[in-house]
Amino acid sequence: AAPPVPADVPERTATLRTAEMVLTFTNRGAGLTGAELQGEKGRRQGGEQAEQVDLAAGLQPGDPRLFEVALAGNLGSLGACEQVAADEKQVRYRCSGDRVQVEKVFSLTGEQSLALELTVRNTGAQPVEGSIDLLVPARVDPGRQRTPGCGSLLSAPPQPTQVICRYGDDVTRAMYDADERSITPEGAASFAGIEERYFLAVAAPVRQPATSSCRLETPTPEFYLSHLITPVGNVPAGGAVTLQYALVLGSKDMNVLESVSEQVVAAGGAADPHLEETVDLGFWAAIGRILFVVMGLFHALIPNWGVAIILLTLFVKILTFPLAWKSMKSMEAMRALAPEIEKLKAKYGDDREKLNLEMMKLYQQAKVNPLGGCLPMLIQMPIWLALYTVLQTSVVLYNEPFISGWINDLTSRDPYYILPLAMGVTMFITQKMQPMQVEPAQQKMMLYFMPAFFTFIMLNLPAGLTLYIFTNNVLSIVQQLALRKSMGVPVVGKVPASASTVTVEPARGKKSRK
Repeated sequence: AAPPVPADVPERTATLRTAEMVLTFTNRGAGLTGAELQGEKGRRQGGEQAEQVDLAAGLQPGDPRLFEVALAGNLGSLGACEQVAADEKQVRYRCSGDRVQVEKVFSLTGEQSLALELTVRNTGAQPVEGSIDLLVPARVDPGRQRTPGCGSLLSAPPQPTQVICRYGDDVTRAMYDADERSITPEGAASFAGIEERYFLAVAAPVRQPATSSCRLETPTPEFYLSHLITPVGNVPAGGAVTLQYALVLGSKDMNVLESVSEQVVAAGGAADPHLEETVDLGFWAAIGRILFVVMGLFHALIPNWGVAIILLTLFVKILTFPLAWKSMKSMEAMRALAPEIEKLKAKYGDDREKLNLEMMKLYQQAKVNPLGGCLPMLIQMPIWLALYTVLQTSVVLYNEPFISGWINDLTSRDPYYILPLAMGVTMFITQKMQPMQVEPAQQKMMLYFMPAFFTFIMLNLPAGLTLYIFTNNVLSIVQQLALRKSMGVPVVGKVPASASTVTVEPARGKKSRK
């Protein structure tokens, strides 16, 4: 809890401003009572009427403030804090205790970063020993913590608040769990704090007398608290120990996170905190980073992230063209084998094992891979999943428009559902153009079910992902038309006589049949 303040000590606030944030400090706990983000990147999703993000919003009088400290061991307890000085770049506090005095200096180091210097001074006659607990609290809206509706495929993903800590080479995140309300990871902590999908407030130790640790607490569904704990060792009477922290508040800009991490290393005495790991790309991290770099290159040429996604789709399509060519040849070869397959079904229809064996022989003799037509889809699915993750984690694309007045945020759904419907239509066309490789009834189901299903699940997913799939479908149609023309295959209609027969080498190699 915030330290008690005598009635005759009025609250004093101080403000530090940058282009990216407005920070309000208070002498009640010598921490932040407001951390409002600025600009489009600091706005909630929902257009110009959406509110700006405040990372300290909702904190109540009895809650600790952002980056307040608590004492442990025999350091005693803190009383009131006094604002010593404040200007445009720095705020100083002095907090008096029964055994120690704590001095805190907050200094701006960047548009989204601060340095915190914290000095523990022994004012008693006896040595003291203990630890400093740097607190990062958050008041949580339970309604934003879980996916509404029927699940993540049918509704917009949640934007939960979590407590986070990196220790060793691992990162732990936690939300409210009635069975596990406190987590204490084992190992040296390199940063700890709170985060949302696109925003964070974290602290990283810079030069400390001992290794820091962390504890993550979710005591109620509405209140979370992250602890960054640093032992100060034995402080003799009249002695002092100084701790230093790098603080980051605001959007999860990879450039900012990597820059602050480099500053921590350059300051000496601390390993790289890897603050960029707060951007969780999950299982598809490797592909996601490549996609992000490629899109960044296209965005440098044409500063529109929607156009960058279209160019990324074209780039991937060019890279996968050889596979598409092989896939097309495989599908046409399968279609040419259709009469032979029908004969085998008529002959061995009651013996599935024998039928499968004979069909495999037929494929081998004709040198046809029945799964060859699946290669493009197998390549595209990881890219779709990785792009979805990038859209859900990269603040660079957050609140970025494609066409103003229509798609104002590529990480949100299309408000008019134009892209999902267009994507469904183009998917139907691509399915219609596919050579028939399965039973007519199954082919018909795939023709209508798949486009309808994908349209349905894309209604509330990011417009950027739908734009990628739509563009991919359009390019697939053009590509398929070109390949069919080069192979002399009609676009629609019945299979020509030249394609309805296939030369198959007999098993003994003596005769051939048409």
